[in-house]
Order: sequence, then C-alpha cells, then structure tokens
Amino acid sequence: MPSSRAPWDTGALPAQRGPRWMHAPRHSQLPEGREYPETGTFFDRALAALLILLSAFPYAGIALGGNTNVPISSFVATILVLRCIKYIPLMAVAVVFASIPFFSAFIRMFYDPTPLQIIPVITWIAATLALPGAAAAVIFLRRRTIPWLSWTLIGSAGYAVIQKHVFIDTLNIVPFPALYELPGYANLLPFEETFLTYVRRPFGFFPETSFMVGTVTLMAMVLIVLIRHYGMSPAARDWIAVGLAVWATAVSGSGSAVFVLGAVVMAMVLPVAIRRAWIGVLGVPAAAAGAYLVANSVLEERSSSFNWSWADRGSSIQAVFKRLFEDPGAFWGGLGRGRVNEEFVSSNMPTETFTYYNPIEDIFSVSGRMVAENGMLVGGLAFVLMCLLLLRSGGRVPIFYGILHVFVWGVIAGGTITYDNAFWLWGGAGVCLGLELTRHWPDKPVPEHRLIPSTAQIEADLDRELDDLEAEDRHSELGTSHAPVATADSGHTPSEN
Repeated sequence: MPSSRAPWDTGALPAQRGPRWMHAPRHSQLPEGREYPETGTFFDRALAALLILLSAFPYAGIALGGNTNVPISSFVATILVLRCIKYIPLMAVAVVFASIPFFSAFIRMFYDPTPLQIIPVITWIAATLALPGAAAAVIFLRRRTIPWLSWTLIGSAGYAVIQKHVFIDTLNIVPFPALYELPGYANLLPFEETFLTYVRRPFGFFPETSFMVGTVTLMAMVLIVLIRHYGMSPAARDWIAVGLAVWATAVSGSGSAVFVLGAVVMAMVLPVAIRRAWIGVLGVPAAAAGAYLVANSVLEERSSSFNWSWADRGSSIQAVFKRLFEDPGAFWGGLGRGRVNEEFVSSNMPTETFTYYNPIEDIFSVSGRMVAENGMLVGGLAFVLMCLLLLRSGGRVPIFYGILHVFVWGVIAGGTITYDNAFWLWGGAGVCLGLELTRHWPDKPVPEHRLIPSTAQIEADLDRELDDLEAEDRHSELGTSHAPVATADSGHTPSEN
C-alpha cells in the first residue's frame, strides 16, 4: 500500500519490512566491516549515468526502416538490465512489458487471424526497456542518481530556454537544424522558415515542443521524488534544475502547461514552505498565482488562434475509444501493435463526428495507444500497473507526491507526448521500481546541511529560539532595574550625574 505519511511529515523515515524477494539480501544490512556496499562495478555506474544523459536527447537513435527509429538509450538499457539479471522483480517487469503485444495477440487469435507486425513490436520492446533500464540505473547509482538527473535536466531545459530567448526571439534562427533529422520524427529543415514566421516555440533537443515540455516536467517530478525518498533538502543545483524546467514549460505555450506546471511547482515548494513559515506565507501564493497566470495566458493564446492542434489531438483520442466501445473484440483484445495507424489511414476510424483540421493518421496519446493496441485486459492492466508504481514512488515518499506524480504522468502520457520512445514516459515508473527494490538497503548518511529536519527538530529549534528571546528579555529587564538602584546607592540622582 502507498505510504500514509502526510506531505508535511519530515520526521525520520520508519523502518519498513517487505517480502524477501523484493530486495537483494546481501544489501539489506551493513557487512561486518560496517562499510557501505557498492552495487555493481564502475562500468555499471558509468552506463547508468550515460542512460540518464541519453534520456534527454531522443535524436541519439538508429533509423529502423523509413519512418521509425530505436533510441541508443534502449541499447544501454538492455545492457543494464542484463547486468541486473539476479534482481528477479526487475527482470519480471522487463519481461512482462516486453511481452504485452504477445499477450494481446494471444487473446485476438480466437477471433482475428491478423499476424503481429515485426517492426512495431521491436519498437515497443525498445521503448519499454526504459522502465527496467531506469530501475537498473537507480540500483547502480542509488543516491547519485540525483546529481546526474539534476545536471541533465539543467542542460535540457536550460537549452530550451536559451533557444527561445536568444536564438528564436533575438537572432531569429533555429540553431543546429541538421541535428533534427531522424526517421520517425518530423524533419525541421523544410519547415524552418514557416516555424520562425508562425510558431516560434522552443523545443530544445526534441522533435516538438510538447515532447520537450512533457520530458522536462516528468524529469522534474522524478527528481523531486528522488530527493524526498532519500530524505534530503534540495540543493541549489536542484532548485535551478526544476526552475529551468518550469521556465521552459512556461514559455513553451504548450497546453500541458495549463495542468502540470502548478503540480511541479507545488511539489517542489510545499515541503520547504512547511518548514519555513515566510515561504508558506509568501512563496506558495506567489507560485500558485504564477502557475495560474501561465495557464491563463496559454488558454488565451490558444483561444485567439486557430487551435487545430488541440482539436486534432482530442478528436484522435475520441475516435479511437469510440471504436473500442463499438467493437467488443477490440475493447478486450485490442487492435494489435501498429494497427491503430492502419485503421486511421484506411478510414476505418469513426472520425466523421469529430472536429479536426488535418488528416489524422494515428492517435495522439501514448497511453491511449497502449490500451487501444492491446485492449483493456492487457493494455488496461499495464496502465494500472504503471500508475501503482508511480503512486507508491518507492515506498518512502508521502502519498501526496505519489498522487502528483500520477497526475503529471497521466497528462503527459495521455495527451501531450505522442511518441512511444519518449524515455521518461516509462523511466519515471522505472525509477520508482528501483527505489522500491533498494529502499531496505543501507545508504551513506546524508550530509548534515542536506538533511531534512524532522518535525521534532523544527519544534526544538523554535523552542530554543523562544528561550533565547525570553532570556534576552529577562536580561534587559534586569539591566534596566539595576540602573536606578546603583544611582540611589551612590547618593546621586540621574539629573546630578
């Protein structure tokens, strides 16, 4: 069950017990030498760090056919997962998610003889490897995951901010356009002039603005969960990372900013506001007002323009689910991996009753595609499993953060990012799985200046401050009462002195 600790409970984390198969026994307690054990080798930790860096650069991929690709991060994740072969829960999750198209195909074989398509199945496996790969990265890096993720977020979101304010708004150019060429993503070069004339929205190292916004907000949420899991207060680096993610989201004009911006800001600010009254009084209302202004500006901008993007996206999702509810076989067993695109292209999707401006060729929702392709029995259960992993968030994080994590992921996966191989659509649940597998392991003590003070410590500090103030008041009262006594004893009045 998810933790029942309140978000304001900053006390010491209680010792928790779980099934023996959920953790590696050799790490469940300190060895006799009292040295904190390392997991894996230097090579494993280097690969884990490389995976985090690659997670923010999807153009590092290999073309597979004319219209798809496999990210290099998938190959790195494969090696990491194989290096974690002794961790049975991680391997079980990896096998289950990789086998989802085959499970749904088994259900469909009783009423639909259409064979599986090989390339879409390969891309599915490559995309979902991000989940066990991220779990393996946490197992090898443990608390060191935080600085790697933080610096990666600074580089990714920071570049999007620079791209917007320096290159697009000031220099009126798109920097490094040759980088954005990879099958499976839109080629920027033919549309560079159109983009600078009409769009002018930052996209960072990603194929489009929504991809960038979804990735940096999910990374920020995972970073916050990691910090909370290890009982640490955010460093200046972490504040900068989340701040840049919020900045990039705020200037993006993406519709997801309406929903996720406030959630990320509250998740970062609220723990500090609870321990610092002035931040609670000033910072939280200011953050809420800022999130509201950004959301309102995005809504006004979209309402005053030709809002084809939202219409096409929403209509694609509605059309697919209308088809599922009209076809019991598709509802339970799905349409098959890669078949949603075929159904749209062949005009078998019921799009006539919905508003759209461009021909719809696929569903603009990764989680919607997962359910539509694999059906409610398989795809729906996979969706629920990911929500449970995010909700639990490693077992040490209060339920409040798990709910925010599920909310942000639901918005991004449901209606923001349309690419299955977006790493952090799967990597967030992977990080939570890695935290779950390592939560019983002993870690090196958190440095004193990074340790979140407990509620008892905060109350003790306040009592000590009050005692100091009372002592100062008593001392000042004694000082003023001694002055006239000394004057009377000396036989002088103040006027005589």
